[in-house]
Amino acid sequence: MEAKKSNFPKRNRIISGMSDVVLVVEAEYRSGTAITAKYAKEQGKTICCLPSNIDSRCGYGTNKLIQEGAKLIIKPQEIINIIENEKSNEIAEQEKLQMNKEQKQVYELISKTPIHINDICKKTGKNIQEISQILTMLELEELIVQLPGNEFKVKE
Repeated sequence: MEAKKSNFPKRNRIISGMSDVVLVVEAEYRSGTAITAKYAKEQGKTICCLPSNIDSRCGYGTNKLIQEGAKLIIKPQEIINIIENEKSNEIAEQEKLQMNKEQKQVYELISKTPIHINDICKKTGKNIQEISQILTMLELEELIVQLPGNEFKVKE
């Protein structure tokens, strides 16, 4: 296939989709790298950037991405740590997929923000005994933690 300028954004979207982590070394404000980072952000990927000189035209994009929340990288080991963390999150996600239907339903209600057991009962339509049993299993799998006052959140 002939390389056409109009195909570059599509290619960049595929590249970001295949990546676990996107590392941006240099990026002008409007560039293919900026497009790849935009797609990565939309896809929920982790974006890491090397900081650049503020006078550099090729560094504006990386500095802007850092300003918008990309992870600042200053040592090679940081990238390795981020990739390892992404892999462990992937494993946790696979474990989540092995839950039964009721466990998935309850787990999906729980986030980093604590939720009370009564709210879980109301949202699922299940009684407190059923929910307690499911929450206990999720705790044993180390997917959630119980907080004081019968509140639960995902384990970080």
